[in-house]
Amino acid sequence: MTRENVEVVREGLRLWGLNPEGGLSPVELARFEELFEGDTTRAAEFFDPEIEIHPPGGAIGGTVERGYQGVVRNWRDLLATFDEFLIDPLEFQEAGDQVVVIQRNVGRMRGMEVDEMSSVLFTLRDRRITRIDVFASREGALEAAAGA
Repeated sequence: MTRENVEVVREGLRLWGLNPEGGLSPVELARFEELFEGDTTRAAEFFDPEIEIHPPGGAIGGTVERGYQGVVRNWRDLLATFDEFLIDPLEFQEAGDQVVVIQRNVGRMRGMEVDEMSSVLFTLRDRRITRIDVFASREGALEAAAGA
């Protein structure tokens, strides 16, 4: 079933407007608002309505958000910091009922650019994403998955 979980995460990223086959894609708040605030039928195929997002700790972190409204709040808060934010999903690794995604993030604001690697741990149940843990390092999600 783990390969199937990777495909669920890939499709979820597509719904977010990202390219799971690789390549930087802009993150656009309007996509999240449409997916999670309008008709949520498509979102419900891949995301549990009680989904939790756990942002990274430290200065770039935020608060834990829950539910579809929490997904939108999470992205609204992050995107308010940047003029443009892009994500390139680079690797997908199976980890039982979890999927690790290693990604490149590029944020542009007021003439500056941040270009960094991070990782995300997606937890799934019944073919839907129930939890997203974001880590500020490439190793963070790998270590969390190994400890699960």
